[in-house]
This record gives sequence, structure tokens and C-alpha cells, in this order.
Amino acid sequence: MYNYYASDIIEEVRVSNDIVDVVSEYVRLEKRGKNYFGLCPFHKENTPSFSVEAGKQIFYCFGCGKGGNVFQFIMNVENLEYIEAVRLLADRARIQLPEGENDQEKEKALLKQEIIKINTEAARFFYNNLNSKQFENARLYLKERKVSDHTIRRFGMGYSPEEWDMLYKHLTVKGFKDENILKSGLVISGKNGSCYDRFRGRIMFPIFDIRGNVIGFGGRVTDSSVPKYMNSPETIAYNKSKSLYALNFAKNAGQKRMLIVEGYMDVISLHQCGIINTVASLGTALTESQGRILKKYAEEIVIAYDSDAAGQAAAIRGLDLLNDIGCNVKVLIIPQGKDPDEFIKKNGTEEFNRLVDKSLSLVEYKIKVLKKQIDTESTEGKIKFLNKVSEVLVRIDNSIEREMYIKKLADEYKISEEALQSEIYKKSKPKANLKTVTASIPSEKTSRKNISGKHDNKLVYYERILIALMCIDNSIYKDIKNKITAELFSEPENWQIAKEVSERLQSNKSMVPAELLDILDKEAASVFTKIFQEECNYEDNYKAVLDIIKRIELYKLEKRKQEIFDLLNRKEKIEGDVEKLNQELSSLIIAIRKMKES
Repeated sequence: MYNYYASDIIEEVRVSNDIVDVVSEYVRLEKRGKNYFGLCPFHKENTPSFSVEAGKQIFYCFGCGKGGNVFQFIMNVENLEYIEAVRLLADRARIQLPEGENDQEKEKALLKQEIIKINTEAARFFYNNLNSKQFENARLYLKERKVSDHTIRRFGMGYSPEEWDMLYKHLTVKGFKDENILKSGLVISGKNGSCYDRFRGRIMFPIFDIRGNVIGFGGRVTDSSVPKYMNSPETIAYNKSKSLYALNFAKNAGQKRMLIVEGYMDVISLHQCGIINTVASLGTALTESQGRILKKYAEEIVIAYDSDAAGQAAAIRGLDLLNDIGCNVKVLIIPQGKDPDEFIKKNGTEEFNRLVDKSLSLVEYKIKVLKKQIDTESTEGKIKFLNKVSEVLVRIDNSIEREMYIKKLADEYKISEEALQSEIYKKSKPKANLKTVTASIPSEKTSRKNISGKHDNKLVYYERILIALMCIDNSIYKDIKNKITAELFSEPENWQIAKEVSERLQSNKSMVPAELLDILDKEAASVFTKIFQEECNYEDNYKAVLDIIKRIELYKLEKRKQEIFDLLNRKEKIEGDVEKLNQELSSLIIAIRKMKES
């Protein structure tokens, strides 16, 4: 159980965030019967297998097996820890969470708030500089780059003076402590104990989080100095792998497509031309966290990186990453090696949109890059090219799509479709596993793996159904509570869960399915969600529970009967009294017959 916050606060946050409403912010849902269905945000699929059940307040994907309540959904989709998910949902529901008993967590929360205040004041400072006569050259630079006054205001652009400590002095005058100013990353400590500004002589781009807080900065020189771009270091308020520049604007574009570019100026130029569904990664290769963020706001993601070699390599990395997490991803090819900023200024919005509409799919782009890299005029080159292409085609799940590419390539390079298909088959065929895997009943010293279903058996599964039914219908507990003992459960993990559920019900507190999922980790939550969805649809829950208990008890009797049979049939001498074993066996056979007849 996650104990950072009291269970009643956790439950208030959960109840205040209806799972259908929350999931709808990430997935387009359609109602079918009592459930809602949509395309799973956790894996790539063409037919919706992701379901949300409003009554139980749970989600489950029949394709990839992920499931849980609203907390597990946010943990998976936002790549957050449990406490972070609780905080996000509490913020969404405008519930004030207690700061908790952990002094370290309190300090972190206060420091984050202070750094955001420092960043906000710095952004005002930079913006005012850009609008003063003292730094008119910076304003002139942006005018030459055709950045309008409206765009400057919208993005909060500014200028950091070339002086060594102008920002530092400004922040100290505003009352901020040196310790916190240094932790913001805006100021660096010198060898002699003095402080100087990190950003000097640069156009400044504030980086906002999804709520509009200033969490960091990017800075660009106005001449040929290097580095051209400089970014804030990571702080408690700023994680570059989980942030996207201009997402605070792009998320409201209301479009199914999202463009991702490399630089701040690319974003600003496209937004200025009305293409506001554009973001940029922040001085780093595209990360999985950024990919998941993009996926939740768009059905199609178009990578619009520069056309140079570095841009191509980054595009392929981004393609694979986005494809692996289930995104529909394409690549925009900008002619003549231009970047989006250059192209749209020279050719206009209409022409740029035409390019976007002609974006290449993952497979088309990879084949295009391979054609550039390999000389296909020679036989040796053709063989090398087609071998590389087969490695690309093997990753296509859709057999129709794969066959279309095979036909096209076979025709173009004058080889048989069968030869190319054979090569793809060889690459897709799994290598033989030399290790022998043997199934076994879980031992007493089980790990969390048991609950995830990796070492499952029939008895363990019955126990989980029993726990699930107790949560679906709390009223049945009073009639079966005497049977809910440690002896009933073969799996210690299941007993611990059943014990916690029983204690809640014994105290006249409720325990609904979504609450049960709060005491489980993500894997266990998925297992129980599957049981809620697929196993717990009985007309009479009370009869179902009695039947499950009977099955568990019968299973144990049958198991003991088989153990005695094995002992009596052993050729070597057995320890103990054979007569007693025969008597126990006779009793077991009678008990099993009576139980089956009842």
C-alpha cells in the first residue's frame, strides 16, 4: 500500500477524477454497451481493444493486458510514479494535498515553487530588456528574422545582456536567496565565490510547462558564436526529457496531427504562420516520455527535422521510438536541405502544408534513406540494399501493408516476391531457446512476480477471483468471513491482499474494485483488472463466491490425495506409517466425493 497520503485523501482524489473523463483527455472513446472503447495509448493497434468501465472505475486493454484504476492509468500514460500521479490528479480536481510527514518532500515542494518564482521574475527581466532602447540590437535581430511583436509577446521572448551578473543582481534586489538562485540554474558560482549569469548576450526563450509555469529557458546567440543554443540545466522544476517547447500552446490546436521540429525558431516561425500544432524537443534526442506526451495530444505525429545527416539520423531514432510506443508517425522531407523556419519564410504556409500532407511513413522514409546510402546499380549493392530493406519490413505488423511493399520492391528491383518474403521470414523467425523451462507450483517464498501471473496456477487464480468478488459485492463478506483465513490461500501475496480487504470490510468500510487496485503495483493491478473484466460477471455473486471457495478446498484435497498416491506407489521404502496414510487417503476420497455431490 502506498502510505505517503492517508487512504481517505487518496480515495477523495480518485472519486473526484472520473476515469472516463480522465481517459477521454488522452484517448478518443466510444460507448459500446456499458463500456467505452478506444485505441490503446500503450501499444499500436488498428482495432480498439482498450476499454473503460465507468461502473467499476477501471480500464483494461485486451490487447496488451495493461489495466487498473485512474491512478494506474496516469502512471502509465504520463510515465509517473504513484505519488506524482496522485498529485497530478489532485491538482486536476483542485484538491489540496497535505504536505505529509516527510520533511524532505516538503522541502522539495517549496524549492520547486521558489524556482518557478525565480524563473518567472527572470522571464520578466529578459522581456523588459528586449523592449528597452539599451538593447535595441536584439530587437533588430528578431525583426530581421521576421518575428512579429505579437509573437514576441505570446512566447515571452527576451534578451539576456552581455554583462556578467546583471540578472543575478536583479534577482537579489527582488529578495531571492543566493542558494535558490543558484539552484535555478540561471546563475553559476565562480571560483572566488562570486556569481555570474549563465545566459549572456542571447535571445531568451522561456520554457513553459503544460500549466503555463516558467520551468526553464533556452538562449540563442545573435551572431556566429558557439554554442548557438544553450539550455537551462535540469532542476527540480525542469526535466528536459519530459518537456516539449510550446506544448502549452500546441495542445490547444484542436488538430489530429502534431509536428515536432528541432529548434525554438522553427516552432516560432510555424506558430506565427498559423501552424500552432508544432512543438520542439529541448536540446536532446526525442525521449519515450516526450513521445507519450505527443501521443496523447495527436493521432498522427510528423517529424520535421532538418534535412542534413544529423537531422536524418535523429528522425530515424524518433521514428523507431514513436512507432514502438504505438504512435502513427511520419517524416516531413524539406527540399534543398532547408529547415522549417527557412522553408516557410521563403515559400509560405500553403506550400509548407502541402509538404506536410506528403510526409512519408516510417517504412517509406527508411527505404528512401537506404537508397541514398547504398549504390543499387551493382548486384552487390542491390543485395545489400534488399537485405537492409527486409530488416525494415520485418517490423511491419500489418501483413497487407508488408505485402504491398514486397510487391513494389520486387517489381522495382526485378526479383521474385518469394525471395524477398523468404528473407523476411528468416529474419522474423525466433532463434531456438536452448534453455528448458519447467513449470512449477509457486513456493512459499514467492515474490511479486506471482501476482503478475508469471508463475500462475489454477489455485492462485481462484484465490484472486475470490478477492475480486469480495470487492465487487462487499455484502457477501459477512457470510464467508470465517473462511477467509491464511490456510485458505496457497499464495502468501494473495493472503496479504485478502487480509487487507477483510480488515477494511470488518471495520464497516467499503472496498470497491478501484480501491483494491490502489494497494497493488502496476503489474498486479493489470492482473486484477483482467479478472474484474473477464471473470466477475456472475448473476449471483454469493453463489459464485461459495463455488470458488469450494473449488479451492476441493483442489487442495485432490492435491493431497495425489501426494499420498505418489508416496504409496514409490518403490523405495517410505517414511511414516503406511496404515495411517491409507486411512487418510480413504478419508480424503470420501470427503472429495461428498464435496462433489453437494
